[in-house]
Amino acid sequence: MRSIAGGACGVLVLATPALAAGSASSSLRAGARPATPQRSFASTSAGSWAATTSMASARAHVTATRLGNGRILVVGGVDEFTAELYDPPTATWSLAGTLSESHWAHVAVRLADGRVLVAGGGRYSADAEIYDPATNSWTATGSMNVGRISLTGTLLRDGHVLVVGGLSADGTGVQASAELYNPATGRWTLTAGLRTPRRNHTATLLADGTVLVAGGFNSSGWLRSAELYDPVRGRWTRASAMTTARENASATLLGNGSVLVAGGGNPSATLSAELYDPASGRWTRTADMTDYHGPAAVLLQDGRVLVAGGGYAGDVYSPATGTWTATGPMVNPAVGGAAVVLLANGQALSVGGEKLANCSPKGCGSAPSATAEVYTP
Repeated sequence: MRSIAGGACGVLVLATPALAAGSASSSLRAGARPATPQRSFASTSAGSWAATTSMASARAHVTATRLGNGRILVVGGVDEFTAELYDPPTATWSLAGTLSESHWAHVAVRLADGRVLVAGGGRYSADAEIYDPATNSWTATGSMNVGRISLTGTLLRDGHVLVVGGLSADGTGVQASAELYNPATGRWTLTAGLRTPRRNHTATLLADGTVLVAGGFNSSGWLRSAELYDPVRGRWTRASAMTTARENASATLLGNGSVLVAGGGNPSATLSAELYDPASGRWTRTADMTDYHGPAAVLLQDGRVLVAGGGYAGDVYSPATGTWTATGPMVNPAVGGAAVVLLANGQALSVGGEKLANCSPKGCGSAPSATAEVYTP
């Protein structure tokens, strides 16, 4: 259990994805977190949360991936080798096999054929594994060229997976390297590297097939810079910089093709949010969130964006009005490390994460949680 000092027990602390034991961390520390905004959960709240069945294992810094059959595959947790499946109609969990490696601060990407690729994370792992929903089992696939944590993984239009950046333990530190996974061969190949090394950044597939990478952290500090990857040419080009430097932010592709980047920290947690317009290549500020949040976000079926984790409630962004509205209070709000995923019926599932524990006047500790809850818009 980790200690979170410097704040009253009632104040949640936005946490960075877990790093492997002994590594340096640029997490958003409790003492750097601004005072929690005054919250009013009125009848005008944007949706509500309700507890659902808990997982078999407590886990944080997880991924949650919706499968073709509507079930949710949850992977991750420090020294946790099992995976679990959530069935929304019955609100029940079942085991989804055992991985050969323990992954956290990793990536999980649903491939075009419905299988799920899990790669990196843990103790700077280069290992990758494939989950097959048809057999409910895992098989090893080719290892990445570079072991890394706090990376991003993006499914490209041609079915390849682009993995970018992260932190390595081989003396190279924060990575500029990027590589492509070919599901047909199970092999990884290096592609052109980032112009700026970064970890805890965002990566978003744009409507034209390019990938926008923004923000993050490296030895220079918190980053405003952004860049674009062209899969056809295999090259990176500079994009305009964000208005605010941030790591551990959320990034969501909106229905109009713009990208909403929100929250994170630099190092203090930030309420700010901004929009990237691919047509103009420019960033513009939009309204601030009502509370502090990390990278867990999902596009709802009506085109709004739900951001959750790091605060007592979620926030919902309306692209039509450019405003945020707080949800009702979460049942078991996470300090950080939770995952949020859209369910087939339009609800959203928040699962796992670090929850406050053993609070005292000097502060609180945190511990992984097995809890899960469902958001209804």
